[in-house]
Amino acid sequence: MITIEQVKKINIPTGPGSYQYYDQAGKIIYVGKAANLRSRVLSYWRESSDLTPYKRQMLAKIQKIKWIETETEIEALLLESNLVKKYQPEYNVMLRDDKRFIYIKITADELPRVLLTRTIDKGGRYFGPFTSATAVRETIKIIRRVWPYGGFMTLTDNRMNRIKSSRYPEMYGAPADRGEYLKIIKEVIAFLEGRRKDVEKKLKLEITNLEKQKNAEAEEKARTLKHRLLQMKNVLAHSNIISLHEKYAADVVELAKILSLPKIPQRIEGYDISNIFGKEAVGSMVVFADGEPNKNQYRKFKIRGTTPIPSLKRRGTRNSPPLGGGVRGGASNDTAMLKEIIERRFNNDWPLPDLIIIDGGKGQLNAGLSILKKLKLDIPILAVSKGEGLRSAHAPDKIFFPGMKTALQLPLASPALHIIKRVRDEAHRFAISFHRQRRSKNWLEK
Repeated sequence: MITIEQVKKINIPTGPGSYQYYDQAGKIIYVGKAANLRSRVLSYWRESSDLTPYKRQMLAKIQKIKWIETETEIEALLLESNLVKKYQPEYNVMLRDDKRFIYIKITADELPRVLLTRTIDKGGRYFGPFTSATAVRETIKIIRRVWPYGGFMTLTDNRMNRIKSSRYPEMYGAPADRGEYLKIIKEVIAFLEGRRKDVEKKLKLEITNLEKQKNAEAEEKARTLKHRLLQMKNVLAHSNIISLHEKYAADVVELAKILSLPKIPQRIEGYDISNIFGKEAVGSMVVFADGEPNKNQYRKFKIRGTTPIPSLKRRGTRNSPPLGGGVRGGASNDTAMLKEIIERRFNNDWPLPDLIIIDGGKGQLNAGLSILKKLKLDIPILAVSKGEGLRSAHAPDKIFFPGMKTALQLPLASPALHIIKRVRDEAHRFAISFHRQRRSKNWLEK
């Protein structure tokens, strides 16, 4: 087994790329990607690393480390995916059945579409699997900035070959006709296959040939291709998609340190309540895995056991609807609703969280804590709320812990606060969204 001292002696570069772990037989057993190859590889051997049993088993088998450098992080992400597909490494394949994995799909339609999917069927071409849904979504956004294929799809009618306005595509960067669209899709495919250099070479050759023609139409086309080439270089060079994923993971590590948690929380659950004076009351549970939302694990709850609040006396306070028509009930009902959804959550055979985050103050915290004590569950829990009367992004957030008289206020730049707020805000958004769906449905049924 390789030791951390041996790894430190290896001259691993600090730029982006893909790393590969080999076993004693010279077989690739794992492929990864990183914004900083050296830092990422070393992280596996650090004592503070919280590796899964699979990863610890893998670590014992590693006999050699190799890597391939890339110019950009997005290319490191794609390279990892393509190497996994090519070599089928043991420890990548072990995790592949997890529903969190996502693919980029190029459909087999007459005009192919670029989609994100978690399932594979018989049609189309697939690129992946990718472990970070956030990174893949950012990749798609970046690809559309370089190759504006999306504009063409919105400009065509059902026959897929007529443009609604001849000038519209030029104004918004969309391909002007079907042939141009298919050409762009081919470039997207080549890029996803890791052949960016080939794409650049063809574009440069096409630009040279167009400039030789010396006419207005050719000059216009050449100008468009030059812009695409420049976009490709600039956009890709400044796209830190892997760093974004790694930042979220680092936020979780910082959170564990700040809160003195027994271990780094791999699964964080966030809870919130949404209602108008107790009517159409709902609750939400969101799940973050390794610092990222795992929407397959989100859950909605229709509140069963609370009654509407008849009074408007506390209108304008944090626990009642603001003048604009908010979605909060009174504090007593909020806590009762919260108890209900948390208890119902633990009546299901779902994976246990490593940390619970509740949108609210001491009352909401005590409500959640009472259920954990009742069920004899030793799970870290906290509540987070804005300062009194403040809802702006710059308002100080107060973090409440069991047994603490005063709230903790972290600096706005704190990575730990970032992950807490992301979970809290997502639980709040999900609860409000579900509440509005119920209100709309009931209104339509009247």
